[in-house]
Amino acid sequence: MQAILKIVIAFAVFIGLALTPARALPHLTIDLDSGRVLSQQQAFDPWHPASLTKLMTALVVFRALETGAVSADETVRVSRNAARQQPSKMHYAPGTLITVEDALKLLIVKSANDISVALAEHVSGSVEGFARKMNDEAARLGMTGSRFINPHGLHDQRQVTTARDMALLISVLHKNYPQYADWFAAPGVLAQARTKQGKIIERIHYSYNLLVERYRGADGFKTGFVCASGYNFIGSATRAGRRIAAIVLGRSSQTHRAVDAAKLITGGFELSTDAGTPLAELKPDGTPATRPANMRPRLCTPEARAARYEPGAGQAVIKSPWLDERTPRKITLRTRFATKPKGVPRRNVPLPRFRPTPIDDTVRATSAAPIQLPTPSFRPGTALN
Repeated sequence: MQAILKIVIAFAVFIGLALTPARALPHLTIDLDSGRVLSQQQAFDPWHPASLTKLMTALVVFRALETGAVSADETVRVSRNAARQQPSKMHYAPGTLITVEDALKLLIVKSANDISVALAEHVSGSVEGFARKMNDEAARLGMTGSRFINPHGLHDQRQVTTARDMALLISVLHKNYPQYADWFAAPGVLAQARTKQGKIIERIHYSYNLLVERYRGADGFKTGFVCASGYNFIGSATRAGRRIAAIVLGRSSQTHRAVDAAKLITGGFELSTDAGTPLAELKPDGTPATRPANMRPRLCTPEARAARYEPGAGQAVIKSPWLDERTPRKITLRTRFATKPKGVPRRNVPLPRFRPTPIDDTVRATSAAPIQLPTPSFRPGTALN
C-alpha cells in the first residue's frame, strides 16, 4: 500500500509541473540506466544551451583521447583568443600551459570559457574546426534539434539544443565514459597559481551545481546561464544503484533550477524501473516551438537582477523540502601548476604533436603542499553558469 502511495505522489508531482503555467518551460527526467523517459514537457522545443554546451565539448575531447588523437598529458597553450573570452574563466595569461587532463577538469567543474577555447584550438586547430566536430558528433548521436557554433556556450543566437537532445548526450557520457564520472560529481576543483611573491597557492573553484553537497547521491552534470537562455541545469543522482537525471531549461535563478531538478529526480526514484518511454521512442507532447525563447527581458533587467538571489558558488543557502542543508565535502580534485615559461612569445604558437600515450583516468594530486583558501564570495558583475 505504501509503495502504491509513493507512485501516486510521484505522478502527482509530474502532473503538477505539467499543468502549472509557471512551469511551462522545458524539462525531461530520464532513468540513465534503463534509458526510459519518466517525465517530459516541451522536450523538443529549441533552447539556447549556454554552458550545457560544455558537455558536448567534453565528449568531443573524450573521443579524441579514446582514439589517441590527443593524450591526457599533452600540453595545451592558452592563446590570446582563449584568454580574451568572457567569464566564467580562469584568467590565465596568453602562453599559459596546462595539460589536456587538467583543462578538462576546469572545463567541467569551473565551467571556464577560456579553457574551452584553448581545448578546442588544441584538438582541432580552431574554434570553427572544433564546432564542426561538435556538430558531427551531434548528428551521430541523433541530436536533430542541436547546432553548435562555439565550445563554451557564450551566447550565439544560432546555437541551440533541446532537452531531448541533451538527454541523448548525457546518456552517452553515462554509459561510455564512467571513468570521468567523479569529475562531474566534484563540488569543486583546486587549481594552483603563483603569487607575485613567487609562492604557489591553491584556490578552490566551486561548481555551480547546487545539488552536489545538498542532495543525497548527487553526481552530475552541468549548469548554464546566459540572459537569452535563463538558468539551465542538468542534475543527476544515484541511489540504490539507479541513476536518475533531470534536464531543466529557462529557470529564473540558480536556486529555482536546482529545486526543480531535485523535485523531478525525487519523483523519478519513486517510479518503477519499467516506467516511462524509451528515449528513442519519445515523441513531442505538442507542436514544438519554431525558435528558442528569449529570456533576457524577464531575467536581465536591472530590477530583475537586483531582486534575484545570486549566492557565491559553494555558499548558497536554499530552504526547500527537496534539498538538504549543505554538507561540505573535502575538495580532492586538483590540477597541476599552470605555467607560462620565460621566453615564450605572447602570440599563439603552434604546439608540436605528441605521440599518443595511454590515458590516465586517475585524479593525480599535486606535489606542492596545498593551501586551503577561504571560500570566495560572489562579486557583482561575475558571469554565472
